[in-house]
Amino acid sequence: MLDLILSAQSGSKEQLLGLSEIFDSVDAFIFIKDLDGRYKYVNKKVLQGFDVKLTSVKGQTDWHLFNYGVAKMMRSNDKNVISTKKPSQQKIPFQINGRAVYHLTVTSPIVKNGEVHGVIGFAIDISKDMQERELLVEEANTDGLTGCYNRRFLHFALEEQAERYIAAGIPYSLLIIDVDRFKPINDKFGHSTGDKVLVEVVKVINKYTRDEDLLCRYGGDEFVLVLPGSSVSQAYMLGQRLSEQISKLSFECSSGEQFGITCSIGASTQSSLESNVIEKADKALYVSKKYCMGTVHMYCPELLSIRTCELCDDKIF
Repeated sequence: MLDLILSAQSGSKEQLLGLSEIFDSVDAFIFIKDLDGRYKYVNKKVLQGFDVKLTSVKGQTDWHLFNYGVAKMMRSNDKNVISTKKPSQQKIPFQINGRAVYHLTVTSPIVKNGEVHGVIGFAIDISKDMQERELLVEEANTDGLTGCYNRRFLHFALEEQAERYIAAGIPYSLLIIDVDRFKPINDKFGHSTGDKVLVEVVKVINKYTRDEDLLCRYGGDEFVLVLPGSSVSQAYMLGQRLSEQISKLSFECSSGEQFGITCSIGASTQSSLESNVIEKADKALYVSKKYCMGTVHMYCPELLSIRTCELCDDKIF
């Protein structure tokens, strides 16, 4: 019944049959493989969990049963267990009936007289724990009101983009988007109306951005949009489009009064000369807020200064 255990351990077939019955009653995936990675035994949990028959598993290897990535991971682990003669633990992702599951697997060598005859593994489904962990990570990195990323996540996103720029010269730019006169909106119409304004602004931004772009809530009414692979000119043009679309929004408060909004935007890019991309975008935003609200300005890395817009008064520079 359990050929490998029988060859490596003393004990009658009746005792081993009892061991098999124990394995079948355990709420864990249990398997035995020989040195070539061929399955010699799997318990009932494996057959039911993967919806297979023993005849289709016995004698097969991971290469026959799973995709390349999973098979490579499992076979590499088996070889390590065999060579070191020590147990090993790993998390393995599977696709079962279109559902992603994770197994925590502990694999041990089967040893007799100092020689390894195969491996035995015990695995449990930790998908629920992984999902709960992912949910906690998502909640920690997400703004509760708007659903976009928060300032904590922005820190990691900028570090990643900077590393890509240093390692491979891949550029990135960003926009700082600030809702104009947001405090008076809250004061006059209430925070629930102010919240609705922020939610609608985020919807507009998400509509006109790519999947790889990262929108983060930077402050109360301020957002940072990270644009991987984009030049500052591309960011500037996107900022103009977003400004135009946001200005088309219309809101109605509880008293029936209607109002619109505008956003001021600052754009900047990562460059070898000026690396503090947030600081440069913030300087460009300051010009928009102070001198011509509702417009877009960008920090030009070649000129090391803010590029004016058609509404700017030359005297301010």
